[in-house]
Amino acid sequence: MRILKLKKNGEIICDYVEDASNFFTRFMGLMYRKSIPRDHALLLTPCDEIHTFGMRFDIDTVSIAESGEVLFVDRAVKPHKVRKRVRGSHMVLELNSGMADELMIDVGDFLEFTE
Repeated sequence: MRILKLKKNGEIICDYVEDASNFFTRFMGLMYRKSIPRDHALLLTPCDEIHTFGMRFDIDTVSIAESGEVLFVDRAVKPHKVRKRVRGSHMVLELNSGMADELMIDVGDFLEFTE
């Protein structure tokens, strides 16, 4: 699996983002994992809607346009939920619950993913 770095304003804010950009990795996402390390994340591309069926822990989700602009942040999404589709979303970043606030990610920010 390809690992990416997440940058905000040119600064790395997370250096372990799993790239889920093929059918299988998007399909599996974080399902059935007991947890992920606090400072890890998963990037689903292309993606405009997610569910948390098969999940075992709460997550923050960040919907991101193709330009990198944050369109929507959903905090503390519980397992077994369907999150609404976000118009214009091209990617969804999944983080441990509380990490969106810790990383100060909010609507209108621009994020970049690099190798």
